[in-house]
Amino acid sequence: MSALNFTNKKGDTFDEVPFQIFFNTEPLDLTDSIIRMQLRLEYGGNIYLSLTSVDDEGITIIDPLEGTFKINEQIINIKANNYIYDIEIIFANGEVKTWVSGNFNILPDVTR
Repeated sequence: MSALNFTNKKGDTFDEVPFQIFFNTEPLDLTDSIIRMQLRLEYGGNIYLSLTSVDDEGITIIDPLEGTFKINEQIINIKANNYIYDIEIIFANGEVKTWVSGNFNILPDVTR
C-alpha cells in the first residue's frame, strides 16, 4: 500500500489526480471493479466525504485494462481539518484491496 497526502483549500477546486495501478509490473485489471474513497477525522469515525466510481461519483475508471482511474476534479467544501483517507478497490471476484492511503488536509479559506 502506498501513502499519498493531499492539501486543498476549503471551497476550492481540487484538481483531478490520475492513478495507474500495477501488480508485478503489469497493469492491474480493473474491469467491473468498484473504487471507493472516504475522508474521516479518525478511523471508524464519521464520513465527511465519500467518493466512488459507481456512476462516476467522484472517481472515474479511465481504462480498466490499463489499471487507470482518477479522482475527478471537484470542489471540496467540507470543514477545514486534517482528515485521513484511503482508496479501496473491490474487484469483480469480490476481493477487496486498499492501495493508497494518507492525510487529506483541508485548509481554512479567507475569501468566501
